[in-house]
Amino acid sequence: MPDPIDSPDAPDNTPPFGRVVLASLQSQAVVVVVMPPDERGRPREALVLLDHEGAPRAYINRCKHVPIPLDGGSRQFFSSDKQDLLCGTHGARYRLHDGFCTKGPCRGERLDALRLRVENGIIELRER
Repeated sequence: MPDPIDSPDAPDNTPPFGRVVLASLQSQAVVVVVMPPDERGRPREALVLLDHEGAPRAYINRCKHVPIPLDGGSRQFFSSDKQDLLCGTHGARYRLHDGFCTKGPCRGERLDALRLRVENGIIELRER
């Protein structure tokens, strides 16, 4: 899977839908960013976080088993050991660095990653 972090020099005409200050991200914390609605007009959110190596990552807040938010509105995104993102409804566990599901009904699938562009300490979020 390609790295979701774009080079600042890569040409891209897609406008960002959100921005996060890199310094505001903390280990084992998630910043929720409102995304444009999907093609059916349903609301969507992006989850922005740091992986275990400190690299920023962003995923759409939607379980791969059933398309519902991982947190079900609780704003609790991590497994109890803080190693993975967790679907609070089905117990699916997703690795932080690539969104790969290691346990649960959608094992082997990946969360939908978003493209990131980091420039001057600001993370810009873009659709893939």
